[in-house]
Amino acid sequence: MGKRIPMDQAMEAVAITPNDSIYAKTNKYGYKINVNHPQIQPLYEYYKRRIGEKILSDRQRLNFESLIFQMIERKKTQHE
Repeated sequence: MGKRIPMDQAMEAVAITPNDSIYAKTNKYGYKINVNHPQIQPLYEYYKRRIGEKILSDRQRLNFESLIFQMIERKKTQHE
């Protein structure tokens, strides 16, 4: 059996830091947008309903991300 450690030390060891950014952390899928962000999630859910899917394929997800990047660029140019 392994060595016991205090509960608070164990909790720190498995702690997951939240991602407050709209950009995803580096991941093996290459996704760039954090779909769980409060500003992105409603858009993501709308997109899934609009195309009639509950789970997106990689291609659909990348298309969604492309649309988000277009929205970001439009917003930047409006504020310049």
